[in-house]
Amino acid sequence: MEFVFDCGWCGGENYFVGKQVGFWVDKWEIPSERDCRFCDELNYTPDPPWTEA
Repeated sequence: MEFVFDCGWCGGENYFVGKQVGFWVDKWEIPSERDCRFCDELNYTPDPPWTEA
């Protein structure tokens, strides 16, 4: 599943594909830290629920 996160620095939308954790569960895993694809600044993943892209 793909999720969208806004950059805390420039406001750009970053898309990440989550990896499903477990077979029958609707839980997803994405990196806790990521670099913005626009400004290259470090961002942290907020707690779920996340916005689906």
